[in-house]
Amino acid sequence: MMHEAFLEQLYRWPEPLVDWLLTSSRMEWLAGIVKGFHMADGLMLAAMLVLGLALGGLFVIACYATELGRQVRFLTARDRASNARLTCGSRLPGMVGMVDAVNAEIDVADAERVEALRAADEFSRGLSALSHDVRTPLAGARGYLQLAREEADSTRKDEQLAAADARLASMSALLDELFSYARSADPDTPLELGPVALRPLLEQVLLGHYPEFDERGWEPALACGDVIVEADGEALSRIVENLVVNALRHGSGPLAVHVRPAGEKDLAAVEFSNPVADPSAIDADRLFERFYQADSSRATVGSGLGLSVAAKLAEAQGMTLSARLEGITLVVTLVMSIV
Repeated sequence: MMHEAFLEQLYRWPEPLVDWLLTSSRMEWLAGIVKGFHMADGLMLAAMLVLGLALGGLFVIACYATELGRQVRFLTARDRASNARLTCGSRLPGMVGMVDAVNAEIDVADAERVEALRAADEFSRGLSALSHDVRTPLAGARGYLQLAREEADSTRKDEQLAAADARLASMSALLDELFSYARSADPDTPLELGPVALRPLLEQVLLGHYPEFDERGWEPALACGDVIVEADGEALSRIVENLVVNALRHGSGPLAVHVRPAGEKDLAAVEFSNPVADPSAIDADRLFERFYQADSSRATVGSGLGLSVAAKLAEAQGMTLSARLEGITLVVTLVMSIV
């Protein structure tokens, strides 16, 4: 008990001192100093955080600038004919995707360049062959005219003049095909689509070539109901004309024209089919290419532009033109919309 009373007196003795310190202005000053230190620490921490973020941002910007600069130098110095592709030297966000996208565009550009070179080479070779086809009848016509000048017999002279006229007509047909191709390939060529009765158009074209069919002993077959299609009448007539002429030039048997539904109720397919002498010499996938001729010796008449003109005109009207071989029979199919 005495021990506890002593401790109680000891605890009470410093109480006045503690109360004085707590109410003293010096204690408030000390508390202000401590509070100031706490604010300074907070400001320092905030400043260090801002500085760290700024330095981090500058570092990231420097990395992006370095990587982009390296890629720009690569693209600037890259040979277009090379197979070199852009690489990514870092894993910065978005950089890998950008590099992949740039490489994809380079691949597309290279493919287009290769295709353009192939088309230019093919055009050059085709144009050379076409110029040969034009010069041949022209030289023949000049030869017959020279003979006619020196011929005293009027009958022989007339024959030679007729032969010269035939050569000039052949050359005119070749030039007409070239002009037709140029017009069909022009996107500004005006086409007026409207309802066209298909059967009368097919009959008119076939009847126009009746002498040529009769000369070969062929009887063309036509199976077509009363079908109205959406087309430009003149352009559709030119397509059918070129397909019939192609069948006459390169076929070995009668032509059959059959119109049927194309799988959808608003589409019709016109099939032109006739046998060919050498189906192995025909590449159906290339049949509508400019200047393509199955006969590499070019012994047959024509410029190789007729089917290409037909394909261009069909495309301009929203139609599709395709070809396939069924044994010895070549089938060319024209699909168009029904009104």
